[in-house]
Amino acid sequence: MADLKPVYLITGDDDAKIDAWRGRVRARAEQEHGPGGLEQFDGKADGAGAVAAALATMTFAAGSRYLLAEPVEGWKADDVAELEPSLAAMPPDTVLVLIARGKAPAKLVRAVEAGGGEVRDYGAPKPWELPKWVIARAREEGLAMDAEAAKQLIQAVGTRQQQLQREVEKLRIGLHPRTQVSAADIDSLAAGDATAQVYDLADSIVAADLPGALALTEELTAADERPGRLTYRIVSRLRDVHRAVVLLDSGMPEQKAGSALGMPPWAVKRTLAQARKADREVLERALEAFAEFELESRGGGDRDLDEDTAFTMTLVSAASG
Repeated sequence: MADLKPVYLITGDDDAKIDAWRGRVRARAEQEHGPGGLEQFDGKADGAGAVAAALATMTFAAGSRYLLAEPVEGWKADDVAELEPSLAAMPPDTVLVLIARGKAPAKLVRAVEAGGGEVRDYGAPKPWELPKWVIARAREEGLAMDAEAAKQLIQAVGTRQQQLQREVEKLRIGLHPRTQVSAADIDSLAAGDATAQVYDLADSIVAADLPGALALTEELTAADERPGRLTYRIVSRLRDVHRAVVLLDSGMPEQKAGSALGMPPWAVKRTLAQARKADREVLERALEAFAEFELESRGGGDRDLDEDTAFTMTLVSAASG
């Protein structure tokens, strides 16, 4: 954060990048002024007026002054109007960071730019862009990761960017001094024992082993694994096996089917073994059941059930054969 602007407006829904921005500002403020060096404001409770009042208050502390206000996406035109004069004439040696989750008010964007500030927009990557995003985060940590390893990490821990960022950091620590990340490294280091258990849970569903699926679910939830976090990995596994079944049903030899799956060798072997025993219709019904669960978890569907009950009923439907 050299050559700092007087004002930064950070927008978007890329949680990892926004968290990193917040962390850098706090670290710089505390490095210069010690704990509490960053002046923080609640954008909802304090409002723009409190930020404007703070900027108008003289301080005799040496060095730069750092202020952070969030969330500001809910500020109306009148709120921005309170702060606009301060943005147009920022006190010297002062850095104000405003964080808006999603889209910032257009008037605030214009006011920041007019005051010589900078707007940084960080949109979250689309699902198909996540492997590239993970590879980029790994590169920032000094790690070399290919697309297959990135996909394996996403399958292991889900799509939440903060979780993926934490797992990349864990890989850096766990692999040191090595820098090349393999799928086997991810299987052994990412998300701990829960990863293997989720694979076993998905395989129980593929095999229509309802008692086994329920038992594994109980172990995972006892370890604070929430249904919503399990679903992505389960569905990814079901889709992999379903794709393998479709390839084998088309008459494709196993060796070619394994290459077509585009997985690490250890994953190909396990997936083909499951596909040889799986029922295609059962897999399709299971995928439909989890699609309905995902819809309900987002407020859709007709059943008024809590997450745990809905997940259990989904398992019963998916693993009953």
